Amino acid sequence: MPINKEYILKARERIDKIHSENKHLEEQRRAEILQKIPRFIDLEIKLADTASNVISLIAANSPNIKEKIKKASEENLAVQREMERLLTENGYDKNYLDQIYTCAKCGDTGTVNGEWCECLKKSANKLAAEELNKHSPLNLCSFESFRLSLYPEQSNNGDNPREEMKKVLQICVDFAENFKGSEKGLLMIGGTGLGKTHLSLAIAAKVIEKDFCVVYNSVPELLRTIDNEQFGRSTGDTLSVISECDLLILDDLGAENVNERNASRLYEIINGRICRSLPMIVSTNLSPVELTNNYSDRIISRLFTMKTLAFKGDDNRFKL
Repeated sequence: MPINKEYILKARERIDKIHSENKHLEEQRRAEILQKIPRFIDLEIKLADTASNVISLIAANSPNIKEKIKKASEENLAVQREMERLLTENGYDKNYLDQIYTCAKCGDTGTVNGEWCECLKKSANKLAAEELNKHSPLNLCSFESFRLSLYPEQSNNGDNPREEMKKVLQICVDFAENFKGSEKGLLMIGGTGLGKTHLSLAIAAKVIEKDFCVVYNSVPELLRTIDNEQFGRSTGDTLSVISECDLLILDDLGAENVNERNASRLYEIINGRICRSLPMIVSTNLSPVELTNNYSDRIISRLFTMKTLAFKGDDNRFKL
């Protein structure tokens, strides 16, 4: 899907700033080396002379051209080796004065062969995701603040909710720590106040720390946003963003209005990401039976391709 031009322009501004900062760092490094190793100035001049000599020989096409070019090239390599030796002897990496690129693929230009580089598209998508997430409490929850002590050790049916939630917590921690952008998604099922949103946000925080693009939104709000854009009531490119982001978190599935348009849109979103092996986290207060009653078989079949986590216990919000 196309990316909104507003975010492309902002992404280009970010990349231009990074390019400028890298060039400034290169200049600082060179000034540092010339001050600590004065001989580097002579070697730089000699390196430029040997390179110019090779170019002149090629252009002149003089007799014994191959031997002359070979000799000039060997002189050039000898100067490079001497520069590397001086750097390492003075405690620097031999590549300390190489050009610095945040994206080696495009050289921090944002384009490759006239096409947008992946770094530019990723930056644009992250900007769009930040806009979508601006009202989301992404920094409010962590794994460390998740309190297993709120879950009882025994329930009326004889199981141990605390032990079950300990396993759920570990699965979520592993998902976040090992996230690479192609994981099997998570379907979180359980009543209100059992920690689904808390763990979703904790995963989001860790994945964002790893520089992945995450979009978090409730299903009702997301569908309203898409509708407003589709019918011209607002501007934006939400469908594109949620199609491209590294991790999509859909909270509160089942709280939206149940109608044909919303069902079709949900299927488009869920099926599209599953087909492209892009992970999602979907949370719902509905039971498996209620999900089956509320949604079509094609949505249900795709939801249950994800790893299902059952949240058990009592509503923790009353305890808190």
